[in-house]
Amino acid sequence: MSSNFKRIVGLSAAFATALNGTMFMPLIVLALSRVPGISESTATAVASAEIGGIALYCLLLPRLVQRAHFAVALGGVLALVCGELATHWADGIAALTVARLLAGLGEGALFSLITADVAAEPEAERIWGQINLVGGVCMGCLLYALSTLPPVEGRGNLFLWIAAFAAVLSPLVFMIRPKAASDKPAATPLSLPKSQIALILLVVVLVYAVQAGQWAVSGYMGESSHIAPATVGLYLALSSIIGFAGAIVPALTRNPAHRLRYVALGYLIMGAALYTFFNLAGEPAFLTGQILVNVGFYMVTPFMTGLLTENDPDGALVMRTLILAMVGAGAGTALAGELFVDGGPRTFSVAIIGVVAVAWVCAIRVFHSAGSNQSARAAAAA
Repeated sequence: MSSNFKRIVGLSAAFATALNGTMFMPLIVLALSRVPGISESTATAVASAEIGGIALYCLLLPRLVQRAHFAVALGGVLALVCGELATHWADGIAALTVARLLAGLGEGALFSLITADVAAEPEAERIWGQINLVGGVCMGCLLYALSTLPPVEGRGNLFLWIAAFAAVLSPLVFMIRPKAASDKPAATPLSLPKSQIALILLVVVLVYAVQAGQWAVSGYMGESSHIAPATVGLYLALSSIIGFAGAIVPALTRNPAHRLRYVALGYLIMGAALYTFFNLAGEPAFLTGQILVNVGFYMVTPFMTGLLTENDPDGALVMRTLILAMVGAGAGTALAGELFVDGGPRTFSVAIIGVVAVAWVCAIRVFHSAGSNQSARAAAAA
């Protein structure tokens, strides 16, 4: 087994394990709402503690992995597994909140393993694309399997499945090794000005807000298209699996000069898919729209994360970017329901496509600047 293959497998396993909580959030909220004494709104608040745990780790401990790699890996896996098991057995609101917070801290720790390993890599979008593709398909398959399980009383075995998923992948996570000093790049290959970095961080917030917002109201669209709730869940799970195919583009991109056109194409796919999803009724439009939204999303995000990674010496910048992604997802989820109910699908589609257009303009500007930067460096070297 080649060292590069082992590296991608380990990073993909960490990615799948670290983001399974957010990927399964609709199922988690539903399971928590079935606990006696917990309403649907309370279940949402309890589940959000997991997001808080991820953000807390990213904010306070982004560089800990540089000093204690194995401890972070072991602690991340144990915190995640214990958090899931505690969620399965706990009953009180406080206990469940602490359990979700613990799981989130574990996920944040696992995510730091990835950012530290990929930090300052040239053409980092290829690595992020491979991680998204392999780890994402793995997550998507589990989501699809869990969505096909028959309804059960109470919270069921959802959290046991997630804990088992993390435990099974943990040996692969430990394949990630800390970089030796000789393996670390001496300097980042690009030096984007702070204004450009701030602009791409804004793009991250916007694109995650769009993805989370349309996901939050997808159930309403299923109802308006007269699709059975169980079928809606299967379609969403299936679209998540197929949508990760968008990561093939950054995973295979070897010429940085092509970044701009692929990013532009990814946002155009997202915009067209959102129009299809919210303005055309029926099951084909529902499934096709969701697949293409995910394809566009997973096409552009590795390029954005990769560009930040190239300008990130130790992984801390990308770790903190995850906080902004969570903020964007939270804002999109919070605003989507009210806007959708008040304005209807057409008005909602206009608003959300408008956000994609703003993200498109900002991303084009950033990647054009990065391309110009690289051309100038190549000319100087020549």
